[in-house]
Amino acid sequence: MNLWKWRLEEVMLKTGRSNMALDFLKSRITLMMSERDKAITRADEMQDTVQRATQLITKLETDKRDLENRLELADGELDKLHQLKEAMLEERNELEVEVEKLRRENDSLQSAIDTFEVAFEYKDKEIEELQHTIEEFNLEMDELAS
Repeated sequence: MNLWKWRLEEVMLKTGRSNMALDFLKSRITLMMSERDKAITRADEMQDTVQRATQLITKLETDKRDLENRLELADGELDKLHQLKEAMLEERNELEVEVEKLRRENDSLQSAIDTFEVAFEYKDKEIEELQHTIEEFNLEMDELAS
């Protein structure tokens, strides 16, 4: 009977160890499932973050393209303004040349006017002298006639 008792104790011991091992494995599986659920939740959060980041990147790329297009338009307008400025400077230079020509012509005309004024003054003096001569001649004629 001793042998049987010893066998019974051995089986119970093995069963107890198996139950302990089974409980340990169950708790380990429960812990691993909890960690798996946390990892899934974290992966979902990361996926949401990646999706928001992708949307933000797409929006930033669109904004960048819009800004590049606006910059190209602004560059085109700036080029037009530079061309207009150059055209206006060229026109100003042409007008300055024309003004200088007109000044020279004006100076020439003023010189001619001055010459005519001198000539008119000379002619006025000649006319006065002739009128004086005529008056003297008329006086002499009146004296002779009387």
